[in-house]
Amino acid sequence: MRKVTKKFSVTVSLALCVVVAAASASFAATGMNPFMDVPMNHWAYDAIGQLAARGVLSGYPDGTYKGKQPTSRYEMASAVARALALTDLSKAAKQDVETLKKLIEEFQDELDTLGVKTDELDVRVGAMESRLGGWKIGGELRLDLENWKWDNPAVDEGSLALSRARLELHRWFGVDEGIYFYARLEENEGNVIFDKFYADIPFAGSSVLTAGRFDRDFEGDYRFQIGGATDIANDAWFSDRTVDGLGFAKSFGAGSVNFYAARPFLPGFTPDEEFEAWELHLFTQFQFSERFGFDIGAQYFHGDDASIIQDVGGSGTDDWRLNSAWTLYGGLRFNFNPNISLKGLYAYQDSSAETSPLGSGLWQDLDADSAKAWKVIVDVKQELLKFTSLWLEYGRLDEGFYIPYNNTTLTLVDEGRWNIVNGGAGAVEFDMDIWRVGAIQQWNDKWFTWLYAAGHELTNNATPDYKGLQWGLGVEYRYNENVAFALNYIKMDWDDDAETDGFADANRIQLRTSVTF
Repeated sequence: MRKVTKKFSVTVSLALCVVVAAASASFAATGMNPFMDVPMNHWAYDAIGQLAARGVLSGYPDGTYKGKQPTSRYEMASAVARALALTDLSKAAKQDVETLKKLIEEFQDELDTLGVKTDELDVRVGAMESRLGGWKIGGELRLDLENWKWDNPAVDEGSLALSRARLELHRWFGVDEGIYFYARLEENEGNVIFDKFYADIPFAGSSVLTAGRFDRDFEGDYRFQIGGATDIANDAWFSDRTVDGLGFAKSFGAGSVNFYAARPFLPGFTPDEEFEAWELHLFTQFQFSERFGFDIGAQYFHGDDASIIQDVGGSGTDDWRLNSAWTLYGGLRFNFNPNISLKGLYAYQDSSAETSPLGSGLWQDLDADSAKAWKVIVDVKQELLKFTSLWLEYGRLDEGFYIPYNNTTLTLVDEGRWNIVNGGAGAVEFDMDIWRVGAIQQWNDKWFTWLYAAGHELTNNATPDYKGLQWGLGVEYRYNENVAFALNYIKMDWDDDAETDGFADANRIQLRTSVTF
């Protein structure tokens, strides 16, 4: 077996550190090193500590790095493979591309032996190279042939509509092409608007400053989602909304911190309907090991009578308006192994709002002190069960818990859409117990199917308890890398008490054609 010297070993470690730091924005000086035999004054101390924190270097069972011991090429190839798995290739600059190419070329034989397909790595690096050096254009369209039926009142609507039409513009520029610009034109209610328009600017080492119209999804690990052309997801409670503002993201050895100050972007709203609350949002993610991660966030809305027109009484006046809302939330992620994980999300909130019952114009306080929301999730990958993945969730939302307005389209149960009168933003009007079961079956690279069911039980002191069951299923066929077809069905059933009080049963069948370029 060929050997490499310590000097070459450390050089490769530094190269890996540069690539992963630049391309995933996840490193900074850690201030600590897990290997007892690496002195703090050693020139490679930080590089080795950073790579160890991310799981790229694992050392020896006795807790040493053995930097003076010759390292086999297989050991280095294994580190290269782990580093490449962590790399976000969409954020690497020119010099990072060259470093990646050299590493793949140097350890090609060993990577092949380890089962890493270098031809796939070449494709990823080639895609990364293609984005450098000018404007890039992409886009997406979705054509939906669908039918909605609402039972109370009876409404049967069929349509053939272009549900999504987007044109995307990308550009890397500046020193070493380190600044990233993104703009997305989208047709919305007959108007073409920039629904996203922002620049990511490298700032103070491994941090990034974002300015413009952007979104942030801090809850992706805690909500059931179906990807591809189907693109169905449970709505987020706090994030995954488009805002106009200024954002900041900083990475460190075991995680990252994100902050933004913004106002919501709500296309389709008239000026007198604008939800004019300012938002401050801080979110920090920690990944202590491959098994354990922890997330914590704080969100503050300052509204001073920020309003949403809900028109419950038909008078055209505001039904609900926000003064302020403080929310603190945290999440835990524990991976028993690569295929099964336990997750939990908890939130505590104090809010101040006002409501005008039935659009009367007479405002009453609707403060909610100590409102809470939580969910517990078991997430099982298809690799474990072989034929399907499995998502099991149970949670609760307190009456009065404020859910920020989300301008995305929902097709599965959304606590805001189904259980706040007339949808939109507002305080949840019931204590809600929620269970969900989701499953996705990836049969091959062409076909996948999905199944979903969710139950909601709604309780407050003024009405009977309401129960609702939603379920759905679908199939998607990917014709090629650009074209896919999806057939989906979703049904909502409420019990008799809920139907009597205006909650409508509904069902929807949809045939979607999706084209991306």
